[in-house]
Amino acid sequence: MVNEKRATYRYTANEQREMEILRMRYPCEISEEEIRAIDRDVTRCATLRAIILGTAGTLVFGAGLSMVLAWKWMVPGIVIGCCGIAVMASMPAVYERLLRREREKVLTQIHGKCKTE
Repeated sequence: MVNEKRATYRYTANEQREMEILRMRYPCEISEEEIRAIDRDVTRCATLRAIILGTAGTLVFGAGLSMVLAWKWMVPGIVIGCCGIAVMASMPAVYERLLRREREKVLTQIHGKCKTE
């Protein structure tokens, strides 16, 4: 009997659906591992930026709250606190925009890579 070295991959329905979405997002003949790595890097970059901006908004809100409660500066504290709330409230939209921009940037690189191959 010949001992063949083969690898077989079995994907669940959810994994197949995920790969179809990724293939539509990055339409090039590259491996699934590369597509997952690219998408993971893009998502990680957008998430990190959104977390930093959300944390900054939280700190601005906290500064405004401190101005009102500790120093009794009502009007400036309320204005600064509302600015922090606005930043925190806009974070889902900002995250989606960052994610879209990062994906478009990577997509142009992938298309350049596909054309050279």
